[in-house]
Amino acid sequence: MSAALAMPDGQVLALQRRQTHRDAGAQGGFAALCDMVQALLDEAAQRRLSVTHLGVGFGGPVDFAQGIVYLSHHVAGWENFSLKRALEQRFGIPTVVDNDANAGTLGEWLFGAGKGVSDLLYINIGTGIGGGIVSGGRLVRGWRNLAGEIGHMTVKPDGPVCPCGRNGCLEAFASGSAIGRAGTQRIGQPLTSEEVFMLAERGNPIAQQVVAEAVDALAFAIGAAANLLNPRRVVLGGGVAEAPDALLLTPLRERVPRYMLPQVAGGLDIVRAQLGYDAGVMGAVALAILHERGQV
Repeated sequence: MSAALAMPDGQVLALQRRQTHRDAGAQGGFAALCDMVQALLDEAAQRRLSVTHLGVGFGGPVDFAQGIVYLSHHVAGWENFSLKRALEQRFGIPTVVDNDANAGTLGEWLFGAGKGVSDLLYINIGTGIGGGIVSGGRLVRGWRNLAGEIGHMTVKPDGPVCPCGRNGCLEAFASGSAIGRAGTQRIGQPLTSEEVFMLAERGNPIAQQVVAEAVDALAFAIGAAANLLNPRRVVLGGGVAEAPDALLLTPLRERVPRYMLPQVAGGLDIVRAQLGYDAGVMGAVALAILHERGQV
């Protein structure tokens, strides 16, 4: 968990990080969050600065309008927790809460690989796959703040079972856990996605096939989403996006246009995210800045 004290232009003045454990539950997570916020408020006071907004990117679905966390997929106890109200009562500062995929999208858009682009598709490929959409210079939320769930786009109806319970989602083919699982099953030894990419880079034909299938599923999903949204740029974040260009970005750039109208494909950029490990905290900074401006 990370938190930052930042200026309205995104300049980070101070940074806090905490290791939190799943066993601590929501109560422990909230306590750690409050400790970090208080430490940064103390830092701001020493600098004679006034904190005007708090931004939070949460790892799970959120009711954005109310600032209520629906649940965490990894930590028990967050169900229907009013995080916005709890923080505002604790610190007396206007607070905005969104899911971490939307926050990451805004972070890359304001400060990273999407800077200067008004139409953007952000895809975070880690253990799972999440995403976010900026269209016409504004984040697209959808009716229930669930827009951008590209990881649950069906790419093959009779494909593997996804953690969501459906078959053939993009996440079941191209997430880090899916790539590691496919490599483990086919090669016959426990492998992470990073190890599968390493074997593929060294010429292992089975690993290369696993990677090729993941890339093609991702290309199909990006092409379908791009036909619908017509973004100027696609930004890929998360651990899987750190794979060597020859195995990921280069074949993606070649395959994505196969699934797109030529007019839509023309000029589309597919790039790696720039914020890396700081994507979450800079996303929270972006949320606070844009909320203060009335742009989220």
